[in-house]
Amino acid sequence: MARVRIERLKAMIHEVASRTILYDLNDPRIGFVTVTGVSLTEDLERATIKISVYGTPADKRTTMRGLSAARGYLQTVIAKCMRTRTTPRVSFELDESIERAFEIERKIKEARASDPDGGKSAPGASEP
Repeated sequence: MARVRIERLKAMIHEVASRTILYDLNDPRIGFVTVTGVSLTEDLERATIKISVYGTPADKRTTMRGLSAARGYLQTVIAKCMRTRTTPRVSFELDESIERAFEIERKIKEARASDPDGGKSAPGASEP
């Protein structure tokens, strides 16, 4: 299957999943969710929707349970939009890369603040 077609289908699944989660799912277990990416196998057998959930670890677990319960509905909505012979089996994966990025940024700021000059200049750097 052409790589361009796979990329188009991934983009379409991303759009449909984002819209459906935001507007159509009324499960109170589903919190603040952002779809961060989609992985799709070459044979269109499986689609993994990567999501980021804002909140505590308990909120994340609850949201993942809510999304798992809505998997069949979301898969049906995706199937109607795909217009392919087969529909991929949808699964969800928690993407914690955003939290890791914020944690790294926080640690960098702490390290720079603990420098004698407050992290304003690098050692050996010449100032204009």
